[in-house]
Amino acid sequence: MAMKKETTADEVVLYDYPFSYNCQIVRLALCEKDLPGKTIRIDIGPMMEQFKPSFMRLNPSGQVPVLLHQNKVVTQTLEILHYLDQYLPGTQLIPSATDNRSAMEKWVAMERAFPEADFTYGLLEQGSGKIVARDMEHRKRLIEKHMAVNPDLADCYKLKLEAVTDWQMRLRDPDLVDRLVDQIYKMLDELEQQLAGRDFIVTENYTLADVVWTAFLARLEMVGFKRMWSFGARPNIEEYYIRMKQRSSFACAPIHLKSSPWLVIGSAIKAFRLQLSLSLGIGLLALLSVLALF
Repeated sequence: MAMKKETTADEVVLYDYPFSYNCQIVRLALCEKDLPGKTIRIDIGPMMEQFKPSFMRLNPSGQVPVLLHQNKVVTQTLEILHYLDQYLPGTQLIPSATDNRSAMEKWVAMERAFPEADFTYGLLEQGSGKIVARDMEHRKRLIEKHMAVNPDLADCYKLKLEAVTDWQMRLRDPDLVDRLVDQIYKMLDELEQQLAGRDFIVTENYTLADVVWTAFLARLEMVGFKRMWSFGARPNIEEYYIRMKQRSSFACAPIHLKSSPWLVIGSAIKAFRLQLSLSLGIGLLALLSVLALF
């Protein structure tokens, strides 16, 4: 996907964040279709730019990805995937035959029903609940701050606040990750059986089912669950995933397997630069005070 600074009216603009799971799915589809366009990064890390009024006016749900094409805004991941295939050129990712399309939609729906954010943040909660707790409280404070000074967006911010609060409550469930791991095992068992004798999930061609499941397997590898299919545990999935990673779209997207600490650190520095400046200033004053004693 040749994304660049300038774009024509027929090209796409993707509001994107590198490690967003849903953004990775959309980027993978764009790369498979070889569609040019422009990306605009919305920092959903420490900066939490998805809550800014300008972005909430674009997408009231305050989520990435968002696709802009010919002044049309498309906001849900699955809707974006269907829009790309229906209205833009390139390789068709949705089968034309009714039976094949129904089969593809079944596999896409299975992946879309899995709460990836609950799973990823649930793992963080298990590792260090304090990090997740601080993150959620920071989100709520920021939403409330924006809501107070943007009364025209009050309803959107209220819904977002409720969504974050509900998410926070789900993550406090000590059995959440165990239940989701069980669900993953069942999903992979079905996928292993489906892939027997197949290069792709549904037809002899790459479809949206392969887009979403490639991203799903990549996310599992990123969080340390590659063992679920590697070393012969599920050989059909193992061979399939190797093939998907060898496609040029995987590197083009790119589908990140590890978070870059510098991306997070840079975002954190921007988000908390005032606090850092104050801390450095206080530290400098303290040092000068000590030096003045000599």
